[in-house]
Amino acid sequence: MFNNKESILKKTIIALSLLGAIGAASAGGLGVDVDRVKDDKTGAISHAQYVRADTTLGGMNLGLQVRTATFDKGGMINSLELTTSSKMGPVNAFAGVGHDNGFNGKNSFQYGLVGASTGMKMGLVYGFAGVKTRVNWDSSNPKQTVAFGGVSLPVNKRVSLSAGMSKSYQDIKETAWGVGVRVSM
Repeated sequence: MFNNKESILKKTIIALSLLGAIGAASAGGLGVDVDRVKDDKTGAISHAQYVRADTTLGGMNLGLQVRTATFDKGGMINSLELTTSSKMGPVNAFAGVGHDNGFNGKNSFQYGLVGASTGMKMGLVYGFAGVKTRVNWDSSNPKQTVAFGGVSLPVNKRVSLSAGMSKSYQDIKETAWGVGVRVSM
């Protein structure tokens, strides 16, 4: 079993490798976000680091998200999600699969996910909002629906900064806010 630092490094390498392998096929982007997360049931605080990569390959929009949450009182949760999406007017609908390692690597499980997002230019910033939900094929796995929104500020043609919030419902109830940076390839 990997220790926490090795696990984070391993997932980051996987994300960067995948982006590098498919990024040569077409333009995409890489983003890093950090969120402060509060468990609405227990009050536990964690800090989640996200590495997100996306690209277009063969007319399909592909996305990868690696999330590592470390808890202030100890412990870690890691997850990996792969999605494909399609734009229908102003809405980007997506579906995918995920793997959650569980708390400290115990009770891991797989899940499906579906969601939609949208956004628009608002003066100097780009506003975005969306929702995604886990589609569990095992009823014992935790259910989670996440509503999210935020703004992105372009710094130049390739770099943008973002700030956002999210709220989780169902079995996993969390409130998060964070900041990030994205580089377009």
